[in-house]
Amino acid sequence: MHDTGAGRMARRNLTKTHPKPVEYADAEPSALAAMLGGLIWVTDIDEGVTLEFRKGSLVVHNGLQAKRDLTIRAETGTVMNLSNLKIGLLGMPIYYDDVGRRVAMKLVQGKLRIEGLLGNVATLNTVTRIFSVQ
Repeated sequence: MHDTGAGRMARRNLTKTHPKPVEYADAEPSALAAMLGGLIWVTDIDEGVTLEFRKGSLVVHNGLQAKRDLTIRAETGTVMNLSNLKIGLLGMPIYYDDVGRRVAMKLVQGKLRIEGLLGNVATLNTVTRIFSVQ
């Protein structure tokens, strides 16, 4: 994931200022890129996508780009569970409900790996808010 201009994004209507808030870098985005629009390497289907944040818009690349701030690696079910995380006070994910505990357990078990976490917590929170449909 490459964050070229971190800014407040969660729950914001981007279409007023950015007519195309999500743009795909590849002419034919993969099914995973189209579905998630995020940076993830899904281990059980051996596919990944890269999110590139550009000051209020998002470009999605097929595969993992060379220069990334974060890399999230997990199986499909775990990736899909990220969309069920609730967002709490100050935009932080809630890990004390059932879904949050399952995601936290995957981290502890090594089934969800977040490379580059140190120093990029704000970027990870942005991604979590984007994924969350709660």
